[in-house]
Amino acid sequence: MIKDVHPTLLLKTDTRGIPLKKALAFWDESAGSLYDFNVFDPDAFHTTHCTFRLGELLLTHCVSVAQKLTRSSYRIGADGYDHFELQFFLEGHWRSHDGRVDARAQAGDLIVHDAAQAHAGSASNFCNLTLFVPRHLLARLLNNPDEHNMRVLAADDPMVELLRNHFNNLLQILPHINEMQAAALVLPTVQLVAATLNGAPREDSIQGIAGAQLAEIRRYIDTHALDPDMSPVRIAAYFGMSLRKLTYLFAKDGGVASYVQKRRLELARRALRDPAQSYKSIGEISLEHGFVYAHNFTRAFQRLYGITPRETRAVAQKSQMAGMSESKTWFDRAALWGR
Repeated sequence: MIKDVHPTLLLKTDTRGIPLKKALAFWDESAGSLYDFNVFDPDAFHTTHCTFRLGELLLTHCVSVAQKLTRSSYRIGADGYDHFELQFFLEGHWRSHDGRVDARAQAGDLIVHDAAQAHAGSASNFCNLTLFVPRHLLARLLNNPDEHNMRVLAADDPMVELLRNHFNNLLQILPHINEMQAAALVLPTVQLVAATLNGAPREDSIQGIAGAQLAEIRRYIDTHALDPDMSPVRIAAYFGMSLRKLTYLFAKDGGVASYVQKRRLELARRALRDPAQSYKSIGEISLEHGFVYAHNFTRAFQRLYGITPRETRAVAQKSQMAGMSESKTWFDRAALWGR
């Protein structure tokens, strides 16, 4: 591992100069902190990896070999990481393996991953450039923040081309600027990402006035998710629409009640992983998040994340006991790479 004294450089390494076992251990520490991976030819594994920090963002340039990467609901429930990954393949190609959408990306295409949603894909031998953005910075700028996982935006889209050029320019200038200058690039970068995603709508998303209504209703639910009287009737009345129209808008979410429950479960997951709330029982947390009966909470939580509330808390406490109590996000974890 080669460290640079420049403040924007978090990590730089080329595993071709170290033993294969140590190289795979590095990949397990970095890529493995987010994904379950399967390198197709482990004996040929190598990676050249360089990560820069600009404010709360991370920009990674990576060269490596063909492999499959999977982020399961279980991992999401266990680690609680919550960010977006915007990825350009400069060389090689990628395809999804989630069993629902057959998404493929060639060099120059933009791929979007949402760490709060399960996804799986495989890549050929590749060179890619990835920007990691915490959800709280980007989601508020997106029309439909939950509809971007595993999207592929074509390389010839003018906004995609603009964003790709911006990423490449960042890679060139970050070694030559200080932390304050790098931090000043965060807001324009996130705004450009949001403009690119908002300007290239999904074919299966609701457009126009209905799409704007849906985004507004989701923001309202996110703000009031834990209100005891949160219900489809209250939401329809607040926005002056019929229950039938509300049901139509949330059809892809399994209904508005299902969307509200998912938001409550996400908040409950955070509470279970929060050391400051470790004194609360599972029953107390379930009640605070809208579940009168703890067994209903456990069943719904496990159905969404593939892990029980008790197991989620145990995983978090194990990490804290191992000295990772300050690593509350994946970005904190990434800061430990190579040490």
